[in-house]
Amino acid sequence: MTLYTFFGCLLTAYGPILSIFFLFIAKNAQHVLLTVASIAIQELFRWLYFLLMQRAEPGLNMVTKYPRSPFNRIIFAFVAGYGYALTTSLVSYVPILVESLGPGILMVPSFPAASTFFDAAVTTSFFSLLHMAWMVIAFDGFAAKKWVGSLKIGWVLASHLGASYSTLLNTSTIPFGCIYAMVIQIVFLLISVAIIVASLAKKR
Repeated sequence: MTLYTFFGCLLTAYGPILSIFFLFIAKNAQHVLLTVASIAIQELFRWLYFLLMQRAEPGLNMVTKYPRSPFNRIIFAFVAGYGYALTTSLVSYVPILVESLGPGILMVPSFPAASTFFDAAVTTSFFSLLHMAWMVIAFDGFAAKKWVGSLKIGWVLASHLGASYSTLLNTSTIPFGCIYAMVIQIVFLLISVAIIVASLAKKR
């Protein structure tokens, strides 16, 4: 493989997450610290992380630019989700990206026209965005009362499971399996974004 493939896959996998970092998170030291802190905690500890943030929220609000903003919790959840996304994307894709510098190429079994390197780059990109969306929805669900919160938490768990299992289509013998996997991930992402937008609209 050539350097063109390496940098193409690199930017495909990490373009969205790097753009978010430099355009939004890097401008605020508080957001950077929250990102780094969240890297140590993974999916099973999402609820515990929410409880921690709930206790820290009054202090964080004191030093934030808009202490009384109803969107502070969502911003905190977003940058924490960024930390999760950064961790998983680095762990899952860097070894594959390094392999792309080698002399050979491995094609996707379900879609021989695409290389495994590019398929993994697209999957990494989608999962990075999904992790941020899941964290925002989960925090909102944990804070909400009654059945609405339970539905949001249920959506996070179900869509996380569904998106993860969809990656099995990449190595299957089903024709266009990796395309189906990407479509599933895009659908989960769009629904998650719609849930977040609806939640933001209610906070206005």
